[in-house]
Amino acid sequence: MVLLWGLLPILVHEAAHYLAAFLLGCRLSFTFSWGKLGPVKVPRWTWRWPEASPGHIKIICQAGFVAEIGLAFFMPWPYRLATFLHFVLYPHYAGDASDFKGMI
Repeated sequence: MVLLWGLLPILVHEAAHYLAAFLLGCRLSFTFSWGKLGPVKVPRWTWRWPEASPGHIKIICQAGFVAEIGLAFFMPWPYRLATFLHFVLYPHYAGDASDFKGMI
């Protein structure tokens, strides 16, 4: 059960990117890749930035963590812990495919 709560934030995160893009008239396609956190490989679902205005790209990039963190207020502690760890560790394994690049 803890594994489910640990994976749910990531699913919420990626679904929020997809939904934001869809509502803005864009389409995202996801590909599987590996990030690296020190010697540990981290499984990831990445997407390419769609043809969209810089403002729309910013919204799409922000949607993942906004939804994930916003939902944490209503979820049990395993979800909250996974969300916290995801947010803290993300910049260290995301590399060039980081959502944070589009938030600036």
